[in-house]
Amino acid sequence: MNFLPGPAQTTAICLSAGLPLLLVCYARIAAIRGAGRRFRMGCLSVIVLFVIACIALPGQRQLADVVGGFFLLATAMMLCYILFSLLAWGFTLTLLTALVQVGRPLTSEQWAGAYMQGGDLGTFAHNRLKLLIGAGMVTSADGKLTPTAKGLAVARLVKLVRLSTGLG
Repeated sequence: MNFLPGPAQTTAICLSAGLPLLLVCYARIAAIRGAGRRFRMGCLSVIVLFVIACIALPGQRQLADVVGGFFLLATAMMLCYILFSLLAWGFTLTLLTALVQVGRPLTSEQWAGAYMQGGDLGTFAHNRLKLLIGAGMVTSADGKLTPTAKGLAVARLVKLVRLSTGLG
């Protein structure tokens, strides 16, 4: 019994590892505007490359290898989508969802209240701050807030990823 991945699965693994790099490359192309469009183009590119590889690779094709490769590639695209969308839209879309659920125009304060399920902008900001303090990214001393070394590292990493993927 052979436990090594077949040619199609190996191709899918390589393309999966290359998808984030491809997204970084697409971020440098000015004609591709919008995070969603970049992501869709990246996914379409790796799918096309996978199909080409399945056709062009020498040897006999095994259906299990091709299907397994497809599922590996699909899993990688979903994982990249989760990470990419958190960087691009996570908090913003949650706020949008709260606005849509109300179904009518709201002021900023009402919008924050809908998001916080009854709170105001102060409650909203305090809630976000508690998350940062709880994650060890911010400390509070003498009524003043300071980012921790972990917070600085995370902020710099997020900034780097956003800049490299064209999101920031």
